[in-house]
Amino acid sequence: MTSAFADQLSRTMAAIHARGWCDGTGGNFSCVLSRHPLTLLMAPSGVDKGSVAPEDLIEVNAEGTVVAGEGRASAETLLHLEIVDRTGAGAVLHTHSQAATVLSDWCLGDDQTSGSLRLQGLEMLKGLEGIGSHSNQVKVPVLANDQDLASLSAAAGPLLAAAPQGLLIAGHGLYAWGSDLSQARRHLEILEWLLEQRWRRLLLESLGQLKPRSEGIRAVLLDIEGTTCPVPFVSQVLFPYARERLDGFLRTEGNAALAPLIETIDRAMEASGGAAHEGPRRTPSHDERVHFLQTLIDQDHKLPVLKELQGLIWDQGYASGALKCPLFDDVAPALRAWRMEGLQLAVYSSGSVKAQQLLYGHSTDGDLRGLFSHWFDTSTGPKGEAASYSAIARDLELAPAAILFVSDSSSELEAAQSAGMATRFSVRPENPAVDPGPFEVITSLAQIEL
Repeated sequence: MTSAFADQLSRTMAAIHARGWCDGTGGNFSCVLSRHPLTLLMAPSGVDKGSVAPEDLIEVNAEGTVVAGEGRASAETLLHLEIVDRTGAGAVLHTHSQAATVLSDWCLGDDQTSGSLRLQGLEMLKGLEGIGSHSNQVKVPVLANDQDLASLSAAAGPLLAAAPQGLLIAGHGLYAWGSDLSQARRHLEILEWLLEQRWRRLLLESLGQLKPRSEGIRAVLLDIEGTTCPVPFVSQVLFPYARERLDGFLRTEGNAALAPLIETIDRAMEASGGAAHEGPRRTPSHDERVHFLQTLIDQDHKLPVLKELQGLIWDQGYASGALKCPLFDDVAPALRAWRMEGLQLAVYSSGSVKAQQLLYGHSTDGDLRGLFSHWFDTSTGPKGEAASYSAIARDLELAPAAILFVSDSSSELEAAQSAGMATRFSVRPENPAVDPGPFEVITSLAQIEL
């Protein structure tokens, strides 16, 4: 047995036990001794984890069988092995803290087999590998407990790749991992801290000592054209830019990435009659494709493959500095103020998510993408249908009444209002629609009081 690993794991378990995260015989802890063959160093099952000496540890193989040392391997060894296999982790730490146990049970409810716990807005998030800002949102997967550890491990497997270095088992506790024992301990401490903050806030809210955000607006959902940037930027700058470059872009020889797009264009032409013919199917010419797509641009058609092509062309334009989005002067200050107040910010536009992110990533106020937690395009659903806004509310994990939607389109506002959202009608210079109907008008985001 590697004494350095054993000493480090023994000290780590004692420190975690001292914090009250694995009282009694609770918790289980492992680190990878070898990957070929896979061997884990673990504490034996049913012992006080605060008093396990290095020589008391056991070695377990990839089947969960003890191959060295005295004692039984925990039944939860299978989940450790699944996490190591799926994530490449070098260590896995499982605790039974009060916060992890209560929150995992609370957020899953009685009738769900899986869910997630959203964490956002706290500086400590940056202690998790790959998280660079407090505004980043992480979703810790939550699974219903199952005494059949093979089934539990199989259910956990597909969730691990996107998990923020942690997994909750409802009513049971937290699993955290890292590339080595030191990083796994850091992730465990960060996640336990975040969970503690979450349940303390919930407790204060239930006692009436902290005003719950759910009593008011908790998220702002924004249209783009006519709301945060001038309509002519899209119609008179972005569309012509893509239109003029379609010919050259589609002529790119040897670009394998274009092949599936061209195939999709050809199918769209055939479906629309743009490549109508008699006899065997004919492959459209390059000029026919370009003419077809340019006509769609002129008609502001929302064909998905066209939006994807436009996004690729705009990507080149933004990268070269030829394109920069002129946001209204009030937009960036309002976005930053709302984020400071703890509000979620999201975008819902007919342009693709890629186009949205390019626009906010190359604005006259710099890169603002980090202020937004969610991006929605028409893959969520048409902007004129209430069901689309209901879907967005579910994705934001908020009641529709806790979301404010701002747009220059009365039909979109009607749909959002039907779904239960609060609304504001944006009137900006050069907007084609200026009649708000029954909706409250704003001419600046600074006029919105939340």
